Amino acid sequence: MSTWVEIIEDAAPKFNKIATASDLVTWAEESQFALQAVMKNDKLAQCIPVTVQNAIINVAAVGLTLNPALGYAYLVPESEKAKDANGRDVWVQNCCLRVSFKGLLKIATDSGSILWVKAEIVKAADKFTYRGPCELPIHEMDAFGDRGVTVGAYCIAKTHQGDYLVDVMSAAEIGKIRGAAKQDGVRSKWPEEMAKKAIIKRASKQWPKTDREDRLDKAVAVLNEYEGSQELTAQPLEQPAKPAALPSPITDERLAKAMVKINAGEYTTEKLFASFQLTAAQHDFVNSELLI
Repeated sequence: MSTWVEIIEDAAPKFNKIATASDLVTWAEESQFALQAVMKNDKLAQCIPVTVQNAIINVAAVGLTLNPALGYAYLVPESEKAKDANGRDVWVQNCCLRVSFKGLLKIATDSGSILWVKAEIVKAADKFTYRGPCELPIHEMDAFGDRGVTVGAYCIAKTHQGDYLVDVMSAAEIGKIRGAAKQDGVRSKWPEEMAKKAIIKRASKQWPKTDREDRLDKAVAVLNEYEGSQELTAQPLEQPAKPAALPSPITDERLAKAMVKINAGEYTTEKLFASFQLTAAQHDFVNSELLI
């Protein structure tokens, strides 16, 4: 049975191949951040290993560290419904790379196309006047009062030439993007951050192009894959092979018999995990039996 240290280490060749081109993140640091995240989060530890490897490789693609102190990107477990080998619906844990609002802003400014960027939420009680794509909008609000429900969002970017680029998005448009997401958990917990990321993604299409914009495109591709997009089409990331059809569940009685054969040298844990999908409790049982 492979340990998480071994599983994560298997992603090193692909990670290093991508990371050496930009020299923004290193395997020595990111592999440790990834291992720490898995060890601290039981749900991450239950994720299909190849999805954890994919997420770590995407760290190299977007060039954002998993350092929790900076908060640019995170490994996040997501529950998804899939089919097992017998065609039955089962819930599995997949790992994805979540780029934060802060991380997206960093990539946007690092790309060199803009000097700074800011996104804001507009509420029903605010006074907001849109003055066109190249003029600063007027936004008046009671910062400490009840501003009502969200009615939209806007993004202001300042170029190195001193120009302003403005884009706006209605609540209805934000809702469409939310509806296209694979998972709604993060959007439900932090809807305003997700709305800001949505408007920045769309606004970035209008920003001046540079020779470093591919990093922003790749970050948008990661966001689109897990958070949905109605507007943007970004360069697809090169991904490792996706896992094949999921193995079938195994009963506790059959698992106990399999462990007898494993301890007798007649069967292996590799064949066990390849053939059956074990619950967290069953994984613990296997580990305890192997120590006997």
